[in-house]
This record gives sequence, C-alpha cells and structure tokens, in this order.
Amino acid sequence: MAGIYWFADGAGKVEATSITLIRWIRSQTPDLVVYGGDVYNNGTPAEFDAFFNQMDRNVSDLCEVAGNHDWNTHSGADLPDRVPTQYEAFWRRFPPPLSQQPINVAARGGARYDHVKDIGGWRLIFVDTGPCRKKEWPMADETRRTWLRRVLTETPGRAKIVFAHHSRLSKGKHGDVDKVDSLWRDLFDPVTSAPLVALTVSGHDHNVSWYRPRPKNNPGKGAVPIAQGIFVHVNGAGGSGHDEPFFGSSPDWKDADNHCVTRITLISPTAADVSVLGFGEDVPAPGATPALLNRFELRL
Repeated sequence: MAGIYWFADGAGKVEATSITLIRWIRSQTPDLVVYGGDVYNNGTPAEFDAFFNQMDRNVSDLCEVAGNHDWNTHSGADLPDRVPTQYEAFWRRFPPPLSQQPINVAARGGARYDHVKDIGGWRLIFVDTGPCRKKEWPMADETRRTWLRRVLTETPGRAKIVFAHHSRLSKGKHGDVDKVDSLWRDLFDPVTSAPLVALTVSGHDHNVSWYRPRPKNNPGKGAVPIAQGIFVHVNGAGGSGHDEPFFGSSPDWKDADNHCVTRITLISPTAADVSVLGFGEDVPAPGATPALLNRFELRL
C-alpha cells in the first residue's frame, strides 16, 4: 500500500496555507508528494525561493507538474523548444534524490519534464501542460505523443494515473480545457477506444471536482461504465483563493469552500481510494488537521 498526496495552486503566494498543508502531508509519511503547479504569480526566482521556504526548505519527497504561472517566465524560443526558465533552474538545483523531479535535458521544451514513476503496482505518469492555455498539447512536438503511447502500453493493465496541471473537464473560472483534448484522447486505445488509465488528476481551477468515468468522445456529456471511461479529479484548491464553478462541465461532486489536499491510497494493482481532505475556507492555523470531505473508490 502506498500513499500519494496532491495539492496545487497556492505556493509562492499564501505562505501560511502552503506551510500548513505540506507539514500535515508530511506528518502522514507520504510515499510521494505532487505539487500540481503554479508558483505565483509568474514563476520568478523570488517566487520559487518563497516556494522553497514554504516547503520547509525540503523538496526531497516532492515533484511538480508545471502550471501556466510557472510558464509565465520562459525563454524566448518558439514552441516546442521554449522552457519555463525559473521552473527549470529551480528543479535543476535539486536533481533526484534531492527531489523527485527529474529533468531530461536531452528533450525539447516541456517534454523535459514528462516522466513516469512506478509505485505500489501503479504507474504514475506526469505530463507538462503549462503552455496549454495558448497552444494545444503536444505543443508542436509529436515525440511527446510517441512517448505517452509507449509508457501507457509497455506495462499491462490500466492501473495508471496521469498527473497534469490542466484538466480536460473542469468547472470554475477556467472550465474545460479543450487544448488538452488530444492528450485526453491519447489515454484511450486508438482502435477500440478502451481506456488505458484509471484516473487523471489536475489543478488550474481553484476548487475541487470529481467526475465519474468519462469516455473518449464528448466526455462532458456524462458518465459511462468504468470499462469505457476514465475518472477525472480536479483539485486546485491549494491556497490561491476559491473559484465558484461557473464555466465547464458539471462534476458529479464539487467543493469550492475549502483549502484541500488529495490523498490517493494505492491498495493493490486493481484498487485505489481517492480522499479529498479540507482545511476550511480561511487560512488554516499552524498544525491544523483537515476534515475528510469525500472518498471515492477505484476498482478496476
């Protein structure tokens, strides 16, 4: 059994919230902590220094999928060779095992940050979608699609989770991100349309949403049996305010009132639980303990 913890959209901005969340997460002895992106407001050196302080100057258990704010400070190259300069500079200071965030310097642009971890009988797939507000994934680099297909199919079964900052389905200030539709569609078998993964986890909208399994085509239309669809989870409620769910596809469950952490418990290669834990609407006090808001079962 392994425990994966996710929080997003808060670091570099609301110091007390990020510190409380990361200290509580570490009190649970996590196997891995994933920060779901956005070091506010523009991913500058000073903001990444603040992020490091908020993580108690320790990122040994942490990796990050870059968000659009991390990409606000980027090189002048055209995509796909553009990189988020200070995101890369920060994580190159802490190569594994100083962090859990590898950087493949031989790859181009955002492909440098795509990677895989195999934990507890599950495959965790990390995909950079930082520039996807303006450019459709794979951001003019078809080698990323080839890489994704390989890592999805080189191990059997669908005990796989995809982590990215942007979600195909979301309800909030931003809503559904159509520019990752091609990424979403690549998570299904190209011939049979059978799902190749169990779950996607993202942030971006500053609230929490849960969607029962959604199909390859028209995922916003509604849920399908698990054999035909992928669960979708959005949690960008890590401290940078709260977005009321205005735009996008309506989730099967939502919360827009709490600062939240997501805990993914990998029980076996065919079972996992996803728990959403909330610290309330206000900046949490040091040492605060979250309440269990909801728990969802993944049984493959």
